[in-house]
Amino acid sequence: MHGFIEDKTAAVDHPYRRAKVEHYTERAEELARMARYRAARTTLASAFALEPQYQPAIELQRFLDETVAALLSNATALSSVGNGSGRTARRKEVILVVDQDERILTAMAQTLRAYGFGAVGASGFDEAIEALQAFKPHLIISEVNFENGPVGYDLYLWVRHNEELKDIPFLYLATRVTREMLIAGKRMGVDEFIVKPLDEEVVMASILQCLARQKRKKKTA
Repeated sequence: MHGFIEDKTAAVDHPYRRAKVEHYTERAEELARMARYRAARTTLASAFALEPQYQPAIELQRFLDETVAALLSNATALSSVGNGSGRTARRKEVILVVDQDERILTAMAQTLRAYGFGAVGASGFDEAIEALQAFKPHLIISEVNFENGPVGYDLYLWVRHNEELKDIPFLYLATRVTREMLIAGKRMGVDEFIVKPLDEEVVMASILQCLARQKRKKKTA
């Protein structure tokens, strides 16, 4: 009788465990689309803890490993997860996007990859610091205010006080740019403000302009 109860419990647990594995894998894929690679790996680890041989998780892990390796070497980033295009990026610049809105992170990462850039995403100050410590992006795009913890200006000041990162161009995303915000940003040295909702062509024009300006600075330095 005891053995029968154990078998019945195991039978019930199996579909529940598989559902959790699928949930973790799907969430990790969403995070990968946002270019939040560390968060995706952490979530994927929960899937592997339940089912180490789950093939979709294994394939996603391989994608994450290859993409992170490419970004760390400042090489071209791989095509985005699940887009089916097979295209690879042609530029070497890596861009960090910091925004608490996951829809914006997903859209920005997709746009950057489509234009040939390597993308790294972060949902707030702490995750951005982790990303900056792992990768050295060529440009940072951050929203001005986060709901919790330090705000975008704190991130900007942290970058400017870091000897290795202080010269990275910095763009701000804002729902509304007030006169006070513009003055404060310009006094600190913020390169540019981009107003939400985002226009893809405006964003890319701002990015290309900042990168070109940075290249000119290096040539004249």
